[in-house]
Amino acid sequence: MDGPGGPLPAMPPRTQPVPAMTAETEALLADRLASGRYQDADEALRAALRLLEEQERGEADPRRAFRIALDEQLRDLTDPVEAMVAASGMLGRELGAARAGYGEIDAAGEVVRVERDWTDGTVPSLAGGARLLDGFGAPLIAELRAGRVLVVEDCRTDPRAEGEQQAATWASIGTRALIVAPLVKAGRLTAILYVHEPAPRRWSSAEATLLREAAERTWDAVGRARAEAALRESEERHRTLFELAPFAVFLIDPVSHAVLDVNAYACATYGYTREEFTRLSIADVDALGDSAAIRARGRAGTIAPGLQSFEARHRTRGGEIRDVMVRVQGIRLGGRDVTYCAHLDITARKAAEAALRASDARLRLAIEAARLSTWEFDLVRGTGTRAGPLTQELPVVPGEGFDLEAWLRSIHPEDRAPVRERFWTVMRGEAPRFAAEFRVRRPEGTSEGDWAWVSSFGAAVERDAETDLPTRLAGVAQDISGRKAAEARRALLMREVDHRAKNALSVVQAALRLTRAEDVPSYRRAIEGRVAAMARAQTLLAEDRWTGADLRALLSGEVGPFLVGDEARARLEGPPVTLPARATQPLAMAVHELATNAAKHGALSSPAGRLRIGWWLEGGPDGRLHLRWEESGGPALAGQPGHRGFGSRMLDGTLRGQLGGQVRMDWSGPGLVCEMMVPLDPGREPG
Repeated sequence: MDGPGGPLPAMPPRTQPVPAMTAETEALLADRLASGRYQDADEALRAALRLLEEQERGEADPRRAFRIALDEQLRDLTDPVEAMVAASGMLGRELGAARAGYGEIDAAGEVVRVERDWTDGTVPSLAGGARLLDGFGAPLIAELRAGRVLVVEDCRTDPRAEGEQQAATWASIGTRALIVAPLVKAGRLTAILYVHEPAPRRWSSAEATLLREAAERTWDAVGRARAEAALRESEERHRTLFELAPFAVFLIDPVSHAVLDVNAYACATYGYTREEFTRLSIADVDALGDSAAIRARGRAGTIAPGLQSFEARHRTRGGEIRDVMVRVQGIRLGGRDVTYCAHLDITARKAAEAALRASDARLRLAIEAARLSTWEFDLVRGTGTRAGPLTQELPVVPGEGFDLEAWLRSIHPEDRAPVRERFWTVMRGEAPRFAAEFRVRRPEGTSEGDWAWVSSFGAAVERDAETDLPTRLAGVAQDISGRKAAEARRALLMREVDHRAKNALSVVQAALRLTRAEDVPSYRRAIEGRVAAMARAQTLLAEDRWTGADLRALLSGEVGPFLVGDEARARLEGPPVTLPARATQPLAMAVHELATNAAKHGALSSPAGRLRIGWWLEGGPDGRLHLRWEESGGPALAGQPGHRGFGSRMLDGTLRGQLGGQVRMDWSGPGLVCEMMVPLDPGREPG
């Protein structure tokens, strides 16, 4: 500055080249660096240069003591705001100003905000206030943005502050004269240091220079304090995160695997104190117990440069083995390489996974043992999957990727609509489960018929979080064709038993009504024989579950009781024949009547009598059975009886009337010959 109010040179850039250092400068710089009070070598160098400058001025510089005191004051402060306040107060008192303060400029470069300031008590504080910079006069602010110290001796006469708006802004802060030193970083005005006077004042060049120097010292102190505060905050934040992590954290020496530090969670879960941990290596807690093996496992788990993830088994102080998921990251900390390890205890998860695998294995075994098939249907995508025996046995739809309509088309037309409705009821959330039995088309050429019966059961296994409607259904299915066939046979059997029971009662009633005998014992024997014949027929049917009876067994059973132990008296000749259930009882009754008649009047009434029963089939197993009853060696026949007894009526009623067959009796030979024909068609209902 050439004189009061004249232009001042711009503040030298913070990065201007440093002149070559003398031995004295180097000694001062070494002393400042050794003090530990400076952020880096640049800051220490600037302090050393300022001290040399002050020493050169000597005792002639009246502000030397102030500069030294300011440096000492700022050097001991670690809070940025306190550094600003201290510098402002010392500067205001030194210059005899009414107000001094520090203001920061917003990111847009348009508003200045004063956090704290100092006053001599004659003017109010501006702390907490914010004002538009251009309100003081655009030319004035341009000086600051250019990095030059601004000096105003009287705002009312300074042409750079002309204008009503400017006058109002100056009046709002109660200031007529000021000096402002700017801080420009990266070409942007970021802060100012100022002194204010409520009345006009002529500032000397020494005062302007002092403000500029104080600003430099303040910028340095504030920068250092902010850096130290940020470092302390960062360290505290990281330490807090380290200590409060909800998992064990280890810091490991990457070379020796020695434990450098652990968090509280690690101490709690492993059972060691922090001090005890620092005497261990990671091999002391890892079940592998060998650093080389641990390194090999880590390399195998590399997922990115410097980052590894793997599962391990760790031993606690009490000897318990725990499963852990380990995440390892190499970092630089405190000037050295360390390994950061996060250990998440997954023992419970591993146990749950093992239990789930065992449960899945049991479920698969049960499904396979029961020959169940499984199915799923994704309601969002509209596609289904299926697996198990039915996938091969009924390949009407593929194993995956089929839609609902394709599946429904494979179902019997009579069953399709009810199955669709039941499925949609579950899809709409109106029913908790799907259950249906239906017929599915078999592949062409199968021997079991065109349709297979299937039983299917399922329920929702996934639901929409918002609507709670099912999004996935799953279930099981089973071929129940055998069960359905058994049910049909059982129903048929029940009808057959009912029918036979009614027939048996009818026959018994007829026997009771039509049997003639000379006395009660004879009557009883006749009735008992006929009922016994019915019982034997029922036994044969029951042995084959009412599907039919063996003809030879039936004939032997009815004739045998009349042979008196001489089986050679009767000869049975014919192929194997299975009588349908409807023909068994009537034919047994007919043969019983023939045998009874032979025992009373025919061949079986004489020791020399013989009986031959022959049979053959006409038209295959479902055609006609021809049976010939031929007696010989018995008493001579006197011709056809003059009247029809119970036996004749029984033969005619059962063979012809009930079974739709034929019967012919021949009394002309040496013994009775009876020829019978019975239809074997299983579909023919009894008469």
